Amino acid sequence: MRSHPVVEKLQTLPLLYAGPNDLVLVSCLPPSPDPRLILIGSEIHAERIEDRKIEDWGASLAIQKWAAEQRIPYRMPDWDAVRAVNSKVFSFTRSPRLPSSELLETEKEALLWIEKTPGPKVLKTPFGTAGRGHFLIPGSSHLPQFLRKELAKGPLIGEPWVERILDFSTQWKDGELLGATRFENAPNGSYRATLAGPRETVFAGSTWALEEHLAAVQPLLQEIHALGFFGHLGIDAFIYKRNGKEALQPVVEINGRKTMSWAALKIQEKTCPGKILCFSFSPSGGIALENG
Repeated sequence: MRSHPVVEKLQTLPLLYAGPNDLVLVSCLPPSPDPRLILIGSEIHAERIEDRKIEDWGASLAIQKWAAEQRIPYRMPDWDAVRAVNSKVFSFTRSPRLPSSELLETEKEALLWIEKTPGPKVLKTPFGTAGRGHFLIPGSSHLPQFLRKELAKGPLIGEPWVERILDFSTQWKDGELLGATRFENAPNGSYRATLAGPRETVFAGSTWALEEHLAAVQPLLQEIHALGFFGHLGIDAFIYKRNGKEALQPVVEINGRKTMSWAALKIQEKTCPGKILCFSFSPSGGIALENG
């Protein structure tokens, strides 16, 4: 919970959708804290934990340990299933691939793919999130070091850099569709903002892509269930330009946890049902909400 300044800022995010009797566990308290915020390590009075359950952001061995110490029930999938679902290798090997993309397991394979793939391209690590773990080519001169370090951990995914027209995601829980959102990314692929609201407005002119995506993810959802994974999932997709026309990449990656898009859906449902919510976050400015 103290691993990164962004993580510390986002700890109070649940206050935007939490109920009046919920408690939110944080590693540090802001000035004049909301009474629902509880500092980790502090004593929680017995009457405040009676009949409680833990609603996590994602499965966590650290939460599992803490819950056992506090004698609060906590249920999570097997950790191997969590790791498998969250790996980009899982989604890459089980869904349609971008043209010219490859799974790269050795430095020789990576260098050959870079040489034969024209134009800008990107190498992705299996567990990078929000654009972190991406190595853009052309870009940094530290390619040899990156390849040695990351390939020692496992394979990389090589993809051509494409002109993305629209990024979106669907949010699921135990195989049930919770909603769909559109989101904006920075040029390097990192997250900027999410749009949540009526589907016909959020996906105006692009409902065909959402329908194709929903059909494409059904076999994935079945396999994920068969692995023993349960809980929240976010599945990303995008529309891009291919030979001058719009094309769909139905699965970009799977996040086996809650996501910013899930939070946007919850906040939109609570604060402006029937309207569009624009949800954004910046490390320097914090969380911003705009509805209309």
